[in-house]
Amino acid sequence: MKRLKHLLLIATLVGGTAAAANSPIAGTWQGKTGDVPAVTLTVKDEGGKLSGTAVFYKILDDGSGPKVAGKDTSALINAKFEGKIFSFEIKGSGGELVDFRMELTGKNEGRLTGKTTQTGDTEPPAVKMIREQ
Repeated sequence: MKRLKHLLLIATLVGGTAAAANSPIAGTWQGKTGDVPAVTLTVKDEGGKLSGTAVFYKILDDGSGPKVAGKDTSALINAKFEGKIFSFEIKGSGGELVDFRMELTGKNEGRLTGKTTQTGDTEPPAVKMIREQ
């Protein structure tokens, strides 16, 4: 009986890993501005329930080229994947929800758009996202 429980546990873990590997959205996605990281999304897909984190990098250029000067990490809220669109929200610095969406443009490529609190209410340029292999 104990052996059966262990086999079921292993089968469940392997099945969950396979499901995540087959997910079109699960994984670590990197977006850069030139050679400098701008955003990292880590997306988990556990049986269709999406979760994860977003890391936004603060980039400064003192004249010698852009460099990372800090970062903010936020949990993904209301993460959804419909068609080719992955949408989520994060909590802004004032507790408000900030919307983002990433449209898949290829198997491991996407285009992230959304408003950020660092650019005010304007929408910054889209960031090309690449899923790490």
